[in-house]
Amino acid sequence: MKAQTIDLGKPTFWQLVFSQSKVNGAPYTEEWLSLGSWKWPENTYLQRRLEHLRRYQSSDFDDSHQIAA
Repeated sequence: MKAQTIDLGKPTFWQLVFSQSKVNGAPYTEEWLSLGSWKWPENTYLQRRLEHLRRYQSSDFDDSHQIAA
């Protein structure tokens, strides 16, 4: 296994996140936040896959629960 070197002089990503949080005393001004609206991504692979599985399962359900005439 390869030895991992750690640079103690450079903060990690999470250290930067927490050091810049409002709770830890960092300045926070709401005006600096972007004013643009945000939407969930549409037509992603996972959304298409879920829709496919729902259609597939509903067709299986319909086939197996038909009433014999």
